[in-house]
Amino acid sequence: MQVTLNIQSLPVKEENYAETMQTVVEPALAALRKEGAFEGYDGSKIHYEYYKKADAVGAVVISHGFTESAEKFREMSYNFLQMGFSVFAVDHRGHGKSFRYNPDDLQTVTIRRFEDYVEDLHCFVTSVVRPAIGNLPLYLYAHSMGGAIAVQYLQTYPATFDKAVLSAPMIQAQMPIPPAVTMAMTKFFGLIGKQDARVFVHKGFDPTATYENSHDTSEARYNYYKAKRIADPLLQTSSASYRWVEESIKVVKKNLDPARCVRISCPVLLCQPAEDKSVISERENDFIALVPHGRLVQIPDSRHEIYLSVDSALLIYLQTIEAFLKE
Repeated sequence: MQVTLNIQSLPVKEENYAETMQTVVEPALAALRKEGAFEGYDGSKIHYEYYKKADAVGAVVISHGFTESAEKFREMSYNFLQMGFSVFAVDHRGHGKSFRYNPDDLQTVTIRRFEDYVEDLHCFVTSVVRPAIGNLPLYLYAHSMGGAIAVQYLQTYPATFDKAVLSAPMIQAQMPIPPAVTMAMTKFFGLIGKQDARVFVHKGFDPTATYENSHDTSEARYNYYKAKRIADPLLQTSSASYRWVEESIKVVKKNLDPARCVRISCPVLLCQPAEDKSVISERENDFIALVPHGRLVQIPDSRHEIYLSVDSALLIYLQTIEAFLKE
């Protein structure tokens, strides 16, 4: 089916990027933004923001990645609005403005079970999103860790979303130490009561980090968000606890379980970067082959954070997503 795209050219370009974000995008979003907190599955306060478009043709829920928040996806929220969708973005527990198990250490993410993210997301959809949009089509956009959350959500609640876009999903994370050794290490630190401590290979937020070693191919986009992180301690989350690492290893089995994947009933688009040092691309290939209505598209000139790519790659990415959601 031929689809007419709203995104014919990039709404925000790298040239004069910071100025455009500050004078056009951020004010436009601020005029629409509603923020609040809902009760997660266990009563914890989970922060969210949403942008309701009066003539929306559907709504997109954004599930961010590890150490991120809704704030990092402001440009993507603006892009989805240009496509014609309302946007709902959540700060997963341990991130952004949401509940944290270790509030004295804002730079380290810890968790009790990975499934907690999934159940929080379900509370968000049922208590906030669906009541706000009525019967409009509902879509899921999920990056990295948020992609692993999305996979298990779609396996558990297959009738909720009409379509899903997974951007470099964490089917299996890249790790500097073999998973079996890493799991043994996390068990040891759990036994000595350090399960919520920062893993020794993570050094915390580094304000001197440079674009060259980042997950992005757009220096302008990288620098803009880096400045936000330097200014706001809530955005400086950058490390994992031993318990989080243990849970991230456990997700692989569920993500690649054929019996669970066959339950995913909605069409799924997996956007894979040309270069990814955070997740294992081969496991993404294995996963999408198990999904009944799955397809994979590789985006050129991109790294793990495809949404922070150079203009040429980002345009392909956005047009691919819009075409998929509207076909």
